[in-house]
Formats: sequence, C-alpha cells, structure tokens
Amino acid sequence: MDALTLARIQFAANISFHILFPTITIALGWVLLFFKLRFNATRDEKWMDAYRFWVKVFALSFALGVVSGITMSFQFGTNWPGFMERVGNIAGPLLAYEVLTAFFLEATFLGIMLFGFRRVPGWLHTTATVLVAFGTTMSAFWILVLNSWMHTPVGFEMRDGVAHATDWLAIVFSPSMPYRLAHMLIASGLTCAFLIAGLSAWRWLRGDRAPAVAAALRTGVVMAAVLAPTQLVVGDLHGLNTLEHQPAKVAAMEGNWETRGNVPLVLFAIPDETARENRFEIAIPDGASWILTHRADGVVPGLNQFEGKHPPVAPVFYAFRVMVGTGMAMIGMGLLGAWFLWRRGALPTLLLRGFVVMTFAGWVATLAGWYVTEIGRQPWLVTGVLTTAQAAGPVPAASIGTTLAMYLTLYAALLVAYVATLYRLAAKGRLTEKLPGNVPVPAGA
Repeated sequence: MDALTLARIQFAANISFHILFPTITIALGWVLLFFKLRFNATRDEKWMDAYRFWVKVFALSFALGVVSGITMSFQFGTNWPGFMERVGNIAGPLLAYEVLTAFFLEATFLGIMLFGFRRVPGWLHTTATVLVAFGTTMSAFWILVLNSWMHTPVGFEMRDGVAHATDWLAIVFSPSMPYRLAHMLIASGLTCAFLIAGLSAWRWLRGDRAPAVAAALRTGVVMAAVLAPTQLVVGDLHGLNTLEHQPAKVAAMEGNWETRGNVPLVLFAIPDETARENRFEIAIPDGASWILTHRADGVVPGLNQFEGKHPPVAPVFYAFRVMVGTGMAMIGMGLLGAWFLWRRGALPTLLLRGFVVMTFAGWVATLAGWYVTEIGRQPWLVTGVLTTAQAAGPVPAASIGTTLAMYLTLYAALLVAYVATLYRLAAKGRLTEKLPGNVPVPAGA
C-alpha cells in the first residue's frame, strides 16, 4: 500500500478505537446523574449502588477515551500536516474550545464524582455529577461542530490558499451540525442503554438479584425503547440533509448509479464500480425515492453523475446497511423489552439473553455510521476545500505501516482488557441462587 492509504487506515483505526469510549461516557454521565437524583429523592440505596457500579465503568471509559484522543491528535502534525496548514485557523480554535469548556470541566470535577460521595456534602457531589455530564456533552458539541463544518463548510474565505473565518456563528452552526449532533447524542444514548441493559441482564442471569441490578436493567430497557424509534426519525432528517449537501454520499449509500426517479430501495447487492452496476440485487420498488423524496417518482442522484468524484461505493453501501440493520434490531428489542416490563413486570429469560447478545450493539451501529459519514465524503477532507491527498504529509509508507501495526496490536489488547474488566466488575456483584424459567424483573424496581 502507498503512504496515503496507510495513513488513512491508521487514522481510521485510531478514531474507531477512540470513538468507542466517548460514545459511552457522553450518555453515561447523564444516567449517573439520574441515579443520583433518584437516590436524593427516595433515599433508596439501590440507586446509589447502581451509581457506584456504573461510575466505575464511566471512569474506565473516560480514561481510555482521553488516552486514545491524545494519540489521535498527534497524527494531525505527523501524517496530516496539510489539514492544519490549510484550515488550522478554524480547526484550531474549535479544538481549543473543546479543551477549555469541556475537558477541563470534566477533569476538575471527575475526582469529586468518583471519590467524594462520603467526603463532601451531598449537594456538592450531585453538582460534580452534573458538571461532568455537562462537560462530556460539551466535548461532543465542539468536536461535532468541527466535523460538521468539514462536511458542510461555511462562514470562511480563502486567502492565499488558507481558510480564514468570516462568521464564527455560521461556522459553529453549519448546515449539517444540528442533525449530526442530534444523531450522535442519541447514538450515545443507545450505546449506553444497551450496555447497561446487556451487562445488567448478564448479572441477573448469573443470579445477581440485587435491587440495583433490576433498577439498572429497567433503566437501560426504557432508554432503548424511547431512543431507538427517535433515532429512526432523526436519522431520516439527517439523511435528507445529506441528500441536499452531499448527494454523492447518498448515491453511494443507496447503491444508485443513474440519476432518476422511481429508485428502488436496495436491501442487498454487490456494487461493481468497474461495471458501474449492482450484482445480485434484492430491492423494494420505488423504496429509495419514497424515503428520500417522499414520492415514488422522486429523483435520487446517481453515482455516474459524480464519476471520479464520489466515495468508494462498497464500504459506504455495506456500512449503511449494517447501521440500519443494527438500529432496527435495537428498536425491536427496546420496544419488546418495554412491553414485557409494562404488561408483565418481568423479562423472560430469552429476552434477557437477547440483551446480553446486544450489549455492544451500540458500538457496531456507531462505527458503521461513522464509516458511512467519513468514507462517504471522500475524496474530500474538507468538502470543496481540501482533499485527503492534499492534506497528507511526506511520511514514508514503511514508517506508517510499522506504527499502524503497533497501534492495532495495542488497541486489540486494550479492547479485550476493557471488555474483560467490565465483566469482572459485574461478576463481583452479589450473587444469589439462579432461578429457572422466566426471570422476573420486579415492576417496582
């Protein structure tokens, strides 16, 4: 592989590993606040027990997110110097805002949140939880402001090949930012919901019937039931925004080659970029036109309209279907779980096992969606301003390949260690005798 391809793979590997952990902590901070407020209101120890367990997960996830984020930032200077040279006047301040308004806030109050429950007044501990949760959300806000601007750049002018800001309000609230921010925040909520529900279901099936486990399990299931259908609506709005501003990405997502109406919704195919067609296509007539234009004869852009200037089709096409398929499974599991809790006050064993299987479903959907978004804007790094090739540095392919292999080995080991630690923490919970048949989750938990 050439240096550019290896550099792209290396950055993709770094950001794929990094995004796993903020996706958990963004929402988990607010769930911890919910647990703490419920404890404050009821003085029921189960809520504080749930808080104590899940704050450990938060701390572990936060630490790995910080470390992998620092590693990723170094690559701007090593592998991608053209990025900061061309758009650093905009990217630099936005990244600085993230550090000043979010990271410092999280770092300052995290210690109180982790260790201060019996050492500081209750109101101060609750305040620390609020500020840490707010900090994680602000961090996501600024990162997504920059990412959205890179997709739909506005509020700047080019002088001697360098971008200069002319309207910071337009830059912060670029055309795709509201949709991208909402989509990502809900994705974090779903990742957190299925992590909580899956790990709690695993504890329950092992015989840990503590009230805190039941309370956490119900919280995760209800979150999934509310957020998964909401994400379907927000995702549709995001798709319509993408159709307006990045039609080539939508064409790749749909596997549509010709610009026309009555475009079918392709459920499965093997896109062939050489022949410019799909092989073994299974599709629903007019489906894509209905979804994207809300009309059967609505015109959908085709890849041939952007020949030579569209993203690689297969990765975007398949990643989009993984994201949607996982999202539909989340909707089904969330609604089914909520129905059982509402009607019967219990989750059957089979459904509990299903939640265990889907513990990390949020990661799958998030990564697939991220690949759709980021691969889908190729060949651009900043749409219409800077291509990926123009931003790459003169680092030899051998050097990038060596560090890539080191990163992949380290990240694989850290990921295994992280998951193993989660289950080790869960296994330390109080165990009781395992019950046969349907395993009830008390309705009042």
